[in-house]
Amino acid sequence: MATPLPPLEAEAALALFKERSPAFIAAYLRDEPVRRLQIGAGSSRRGGWLNTDIEPANGLAFLDASKPFPLEDGTFHYVASEHVIEHLTYEEGQVMIAESFRVLAPGGTVRIATPDLRVLIDLFKENKSEEARRYLAEKVRQYRWPTDPAPETIILNLQMSSWGHKFLYDAETLMPALSRAGFVSVKKFTVGKSDDPALDGLEARFDGHFGHVNDYETMVIQATKPAR
Repeated sequence: MATPLPPLEAEAALALFKERSPAFIAAYLRDEPVRRLQIGAGSSRRGGWLNTDIEPANGLAFLDASKPFPLEDGTFHYVASEHVIEHLTYEEGQVMIAESFRVLAPGGTVRIATPDLRVLIDLFKENKSEEARRYLAEKVRQYRWPTDPAPETIILNLQMSSWGHKFLYDAETLMPALSRAGFVSVKKFTVGKSDDPALDGLEARFDGHFGHVNDYETMVIQATKPAR
């Protein structure tokens, strides 16, 4: 993990990042016939995508998902985010959804991967599946979380409050929000699965030893902007 910059240096780096981003975005839009926007890219750099974040880094453009995007209407064919919307308040999340709709071209697709609150609540069921038991054991081991008073209680509380999380969705909350924004064909998928070949296998941030933990707790919601 990189050492954080002193406050003044961090402020200057962010200002430079914001200053350079319009040219970065313009170059992407000029060179890519199929335009794909990744919100909150972090360390991910998807080839052929406009990778964006709020923190300065090479290969990224500045975009604050909680505010109007610095992008024109109907510019993109795809918008995707992986473990981003839970870092926004509920109201900010609705901004992100509305802005995703605005910048998509008619017929474009949005795809949001985020922790599923319902999965975490279901951990409290008495008759747990083998997959749930495996998840409980691996999750607390992954983050070295305590198991007392119970791993279910620890996981639910810390998943909701750690890493800057502000609001966790279940499908019954996120899918209607997309519909209200104007999206149609709102569908739920498992991680890495899609009925659009361009999005199949998209999620890759949590590959490796703890991939099972991410796959178990994450839902993926995909929706389409109506064609003209």
